[in-house]
Amino acid sequence: MGVAQISYFPVDNHLISALVERWRPETHTFHMPFGECTITLEDVAMLLGLKISGAPITGYATMDWAALVQRLLGMTPPESVLVGGRLRMSWIDRHFSDVSEHVHSQEQLERYTRAFILRMIGGYLLTDHSSSFVSLRYLALLEDLDACGHMSWGSCVLANMYRELCVWNRALHKPKEEKKDKIVKYRKYFDRLKRGDFVWQPYLELLPTLPPYCFEDSQVWRSTVPLINFHIVEYHYADRVMRQFGMVQHIPAPPIHSEKLHDLSLRGKDNMDWSRMHVQFVQEWQSRFHRVWTQAACDTPHLSNNSEYMVWYRKHTKRWISPSSAKKGYVVSMSLGIYLINYI
Repeated sequence: MGVAQISYFPVDNHLISALVERWRPETHTFHMPFGECTITLEDVAMLLGLKISGAPITGYATMDWAALVQRLLGMTPPESVLVGGRLRMSWIDRHFSDVSEHVHSQEQLERYTRAFILRMIGGYLLTDHSSSFVSLRYLALLEDLDACGHMSWGSCVLANMYRELCVWNRALHKPKEEKKDKIVKYRKYFDRLKRGDFVWQPYLELLPTLPPYCFEDSQVWRSTVPLINFHIVEYHYADRVMRQFGMVQHIPAPPIHSEKLHDLSLRGKDNMDWSRMHVQFVQEWQSRFHRVWTQAACDTPHLSNNSEYMVWYRKHTKRWISPSSAKKGYVVSMSLGIYLINYI
């Protein structure tokens, strides 16, 4: 699809809400009836074409924002469009919507390019809850456009997505009124998914048509590494979803993610250099090529219920979300158990 086409992708909010209910913050995976699956670094590379292997997106999160905008975009924004370290995107649209106004010098083109990238970051890739502002800490990384192109924006976007899924999962599980009918419908749909209903490797037929940069350092897709976006650190547990890479799924190791990381925010942390604060995680990311999982190729990703992994998995998951599915599933499970005891 690519970043340029992301705005044309239809969004089903009820479907997303039902998926969020199946998200497990401690493992960063969706728990489905047939096992764990997740959004991986491969998905980011294939769908968005963003660079995966590179320097992490981190550093200082506080500076003189108005001076930064003046220096890198060539205009000083009025105080009314600056809120803390965030810039109102309507101001960017007003001054950088027509590229023909910015082609009179190399400097103008670079300023327009920064504004365009910043608009993509704030509008689609790393949005805040209002979708009206963009954080200027990302603009600081766009000063050298060549260096910016060698940074791991893909892992940054995935870190942000993981964090948002964790936040909304907790919000959905707070006591509240019954979900809307469409969410209940999707709940039941996911509860009733069979092992053959899920496509574990959806890109196989598309591979010959994709540009080479989508496959750069593709082995990193299978690494268990921290994904970093300044204060945000979320682990990518590739070993829990090996079937998405065409490999045998083993019983995974316990997650190593600290719950305290979920509580970190930028509030009250002026002049924090997150590259130093998170030096441990930066070093782990830098050793990503040594943290790659490799398993034997699997003949079929669809595991039987009595396989070693599925027996383990059923002990560690919530099998049904919908109450009606849980009732029906429990009756079927009990009937099967009675049959096995009496007749086998």
